[in-house]
Amino acid sequence: MSLIVYNGSPRGEISNSSTITSWFLEGYGNDNIEIRFLKKFKQHLTYAEEMTNYDQVLMVFPLYVDGMPGQVKHFYELLSSLKGKLKDKPITFIIHSGFSDAIQSRVLEQHCNRFSKIMNLNNHGVIIIPGSEGFRLMPPIMTKKKRIAVSKLGALYKANEQYNEKALKSLLGKEKSSKFGSFKFRIMYFLGLTNMYWNSQLKKNNALKNCFDAPYKDNPSPITTKAHISNF
Repeated sequence: MSLIVYNGSPRGEISNSSTITSWFLEGYGNDNIEIRFLKKFKQHLTYAEEMTNYDQVLMVFPLYVDGMPGQVKHFYELLSSLKGKLKDKPITFIIHSGFSDAIQSRVLEQHCNRFSKIMNLNNHGVIIIPGSEGFRLMPPIMTKKKRIAVSKLGALYKANEQYNEKALKSLLGKEKSSKFGSFKFRIMYFLGLTNMYWNSQLKKNNALKNCFDAPYKDNPSPITTKAHISNF
């Protein structure tokens, strides 16, 4: 059995998607495996054509503004020309996010299911993993349960067996925060604890002092730059 993995994170090799992929491959194995990073836009057509050569496909990417990263969308659009060649191709999706609630990823889950149906792919399942921000930085002891659960799913995918509901639920956690959970989050927000990571990134890039700037609020000007996609 061969597997091609598409990492849809803009962070590429140093992403939480890479960490989750490594857990999945612990169960699946590392033989006949190839990993492609979709941040390399200029390689998308080649990557899409490669999909036809593998027995199974794994898509791993983070939730971006309740949707998928732009590079994943671009890749999906290229796949449409290969619809006939990809019929019944087994595919698994792993959606992860920094949100603690599974409900945040439900719309994207529906999109993945619909995309599979349109493309006539054999959708093996959509795995949702909330609370993933920081997986790549956490010590192994903090992610042990998640790693074991994802590894079990990898073994099941290779065997072409149905995913274990217990493993899926352990990754999913709560569908929606309780009132007490929401209250606790608000307290953490007012104490400045929820912004610690983001503020550290702003400080690192010398941008914290500008985080509330609104340059177009009073004198909006037309956008003159042209959007472009570059290879990294």
